[in-house]
Amino acid sequence: MKLKPLSEIPEERIFELVERMDDRGPRYTSYPTAPVWKSDLPVEYLSEELASLSNSDRPVAVYLHLPYCRQRCLYCGCNSFITYDSERIASYLASLQREISQVAAALPQPVSYEWLHLGGGTPTHLPPNALAGLLDHLERQLPGVESAERSIEVDPRVTTPEHLQLLRERGFGRISIGLQDLNPQVQQAIQREYSFVEMQAFVKSCRQSGFQSINIDLIYGLPFQTRVSWLETLEQVLQLAPDRLACFGYAHLPERLKHQRLIKEENLPLSRERLGMLLDANRFLVKQGYCAIGLDHFALPGDKLALAQQSGSLWRNFMGYTEIRGLEMIGFGASAISEFNTLYTQSEPNPERYRELIESGKSPLIRGHRLDHDDVIRRQLINDLMCNLIIRIPEAADQAGVEYRAQLENCLERLTPFCEDDLIIPLDSGGYQVTPLGQLFLRNLAMQFDRYLPDQQVTFSRTV
Repeated sequence: MKLKPLSEIPEERIFELVERMDDRGPRYTSYPTAPVWKSDLPVEYLSEELASLSNSDRPVAVYLHLPYCRQRCLYCGCNSFITYDSERIASYLASLQREISQVAAALPQPVSYEWLHLGGGTPTHLPPNALAGLLDHLERQLPGVESAERSIEVDPRVTTPEHLQLLRERGFGRISIGLQDLNPQVQQAIQREYSFVEMQAFVKSCRQSGFQSINIDLIYGLPFQTRVSWLETLEQVLQLAPDRLACFGYAHLPERLKHQRLIKEENLPLSRERLGMLLDANRFLVKQGYCAIGLDHFALPGDKLALAQQSGSLWRNFMGYTEIRGLEMIGFGASAISEFNTLYTQSEPNPERYRELIESGKSPLIRGHRLDHDDVIRRQLINDLMCNLIIRIPEAADQAGVEYRAQLENCLERLTPFCEDDLIIPLDSGGYQVTPLGQLFLRNLAMQFDRYLPDQQVTFSRTV
C-alpha cells in the first residue's frame, strides 16, 4: 500500500487541519503519563519489582541522571542545575554511587544491563576522571552484558577529547549532540552559541574516536527562527552526515520554567511559521533519504531504529526510541525514572534533597504509579501507535473479557474523523495504519485512548 508523502499534500490543507485540531496534550513518553502518578506510592512496590528482576534472568536498561551544566540554555526543560562547584558535583556523585550500591545490594541475584544511557543536565560537564569513577563503579555493581549498548547526551562546548577517549574505552558507541540551531541570532537568544566550523570539528572528533552512531538534536520554534534560517540549519547539519536526527518542538512554558521568561514571546515564530518548520524538516530530511521515526526523529534507512519501525518492533521509553523492545529500566540520580512491567517510579528532582535522602539511608522515591491490567494494555496500544504507526487492540485485551474489549472498540470508533481526514487508513486485518500526514498528529490520536486525560488539571504543550 503506497501512502501519500507529506511533500504531495498542499500546505494549506495541513495548516487547516492543524488549526482545526489544535490542542494540548501529553507526549506519551509513558502511559499512564507522569501527572497521573501519586506521591504516596509505597516504597515496598519498588522493592518487589527489584526482586522480580533477579528472577527474570533478563538484562535491564540503566539510566544515570547527571543534572549539572556549565550555563543555562534558555529553551531547556530538563531537570538541570548550573554549577562550577567541584565539591557539589563530587558530593552528588558519591550519593549516586551509593544509590547504585544500595540497589545492587537489594537484588537477590546479580542483574546486568543491556542498555546504558547518561543524560542530564550535561554528563560531560563532569571531569573525565570523575565520569570514569562513576562508570567503573556501575560496572562493579551492575555490569553490562558483552553486547550492551551505551549512549550519552553531550554539549559539544564542554566535551573534550579526553571525554571522548574515556567514553570509547568504556564501550560507548552512540553519542547524542545537542545542537538546536546554527543561526547566530537564534543561538544568542537561547544562550547556546557555537559555530558550524566548531560543530564540524567536534563531529569529526567523534567519528575519529570510534563512535558508530551520531545523533544530532535540533529544536524548531525558537526565538528569531524563520523557515529560511531553519532550512539553512538543516542543510548545514546534513553536511555532518548524522546517523539520526531529532527535531523537537520548543515548548514555551514560562509559568513553570522561570528561565524561559527571558525569552520574549513576541520573538517566537507564529504558529504557521512554526508548523512550516516542522513540515520543512520532514520534507527535506525524507528527500535526503532519512526515514521519519515516530513523533520527531529521523534515521538513515540502515539504522536500527528505521529497521525496527519497518518490522513493527520499535519501542519508546524515557531514554528515547529503541529497537531493544520491552526492557525494564532502573533509573539512578535526581529526578531519574525507573520503568518496570507494572510500575513507574521517580526520584527526588532536587540534587541536594536527593543527596540528603540517600545519605540518610532513605529511598529517594517521591512518586510513581502501579499499572493495572488496563494500563498495561493501553500502554502497548499507545506505544505501537507512537512508534510503529499501527493502531490495533492488543491480543491481551481478549483475556480481560468481552466487555473490556468493547471499551477499546469504542475508543477505536472515536478515530472515525481522523480516518475521514486521511490521517489513518483501515487495515484489512483490523485497526488502522497511520499515514505520513497522520504522523503529525500522533499525540492527538493517542489521546483517544487515554482514560486519565479528562481528569488531569495540567497545562501540556501543543500537540503539533
